Amino acid sequence: MSATANDFFVANVKSCGLRALDWVFRFAQELDADSPEYGGIRNNYDPMRREFRRSGHGLCLTWSACLAGFAGLAAYDLTGDPFYFDRVKLLARYVKSNQNLDESDTLRYGTFVVSRDRRFVDVPDSSWAGNLFVHLYRRTGEEEYLDRARLAADWLLKQAAMPHGGFATFYLLDQGEPVAYSHASDGQHGLFLATLYEHTKEERYAAALGPLADMLSGPGQHETGPYYASLRADGTPVFEGWDEEAGLPLVEGIETTVTGPRQNYYAAMFLLREYRREGEKKYLQSAQRSCEWALDWYRREGYFPEWATLRDEKWVGDRPDVASPGAMTLLWLALHGIDADTRWLDACCEASEWSMRWQRTQPDYADLHGAIVAEPVIVGYHQSFAAWGLLELARLVEQSA
Repeated sequence: MSATANDFFVANVKSCGLRALDWVFRFAQELDADSPEYGGIRNNYDPMRREFRRSGHGLCLTWSACLAGFAGLAAYDLTGDPFYFDRVKLLARYVKSNQNLDESDTLRYGTFVVSRDRRFVDVPDSSWAGNLFVHLYRRTGEEEYLDRARLAADWLLKQAAMPHGGFATFYLLDQGEPVAYSHASDGQHGLFLATLYEHTKEERYAAALGPLADMLSGPGQHETGPYYASLRADGTPVFEGWDEEAGLPLVEGIETTVTGPRQNYYAAMFLLREYRREGEKKYLQSAQRSCEWALDWYRREGYFPEWATLRDEKWVGDRPDVASPGAMTLLWLALHGIDADTRWLDACCEASEWSMRWQRTQPDYADLHGAIVAEPVIVGYHQSFAAWGLLELARLVEQSA
């Protein structure tokens, strides 16, 4: 670890992570027991209007709740405070309420329908939720969590699998078919299916891992290192968009080459896991190229973009992404656990310093205190990702001290 990571620095990393997570649980979590979204995370907060916006898929989102759950588990492991575990179980209660358990509804059975009009499925929800369920099963031994994870995985494999090894981004319920592109969060599907396989030893979950890893490390990755945001089965890079007239996501997407450090986290983290499982070196090399790209971007520009677009053979970024420092910290920590290269730990420290620099400390303003603010809207999902990375870095350093 670099000299920067002294006791004072680590204490501040830990404090920053806990304050960011506190914002999520204290201010963004729905605690009204009479609300249909009880336990969920209100995702998009507009500090200028001082209100949470019900935009896109809705007010509370399944994947936003799940990410807060993983950050909460990291806080519980770091502090031992049962408050965090209780809040994670409340999140899981909300997530379970979104899962369709009607066996007669074969199209939706086992999945999570998040749009308010119930017209489409955001497919990554299945893996975010399923992964959280498996981790809670590990900790509680409650079979219901594992049963629900199986249902999520079975729906994913049956309804959303694509011929190139990935999984569709959205499933259009009106049309009874998936969109024509997969997503960089395919890696999240791989992490979920691999974790589920570890517990069940059911081969149908392992069977999808190799083709998915080959796609991500092959046609799903740009030659400069990052993974495409979305990819059609024929290998065409696209970006998801919205069909205003139909009220659904675009079936074909927008033909453009887009990526983002946070999206790289999913794919690269899964490939590192597959490398550990299979020993296939190309998976490790693919993840390393992605990490190099993200680190080069950060040290050149001083921030991580939410999205970067390829224009004239150069990546051009947009606004700073609060979530990416946490996401990349988690990824760099995992890579360091394999190749023992200390520069990844140094990079984690740099990314954490960025988050600490942008955190608001304003106890008199409940809607801002603890939030990491570098964009117009404060996003609960981004805050949780930032907190998760900070807390895992603090835990690693404390354990190694």
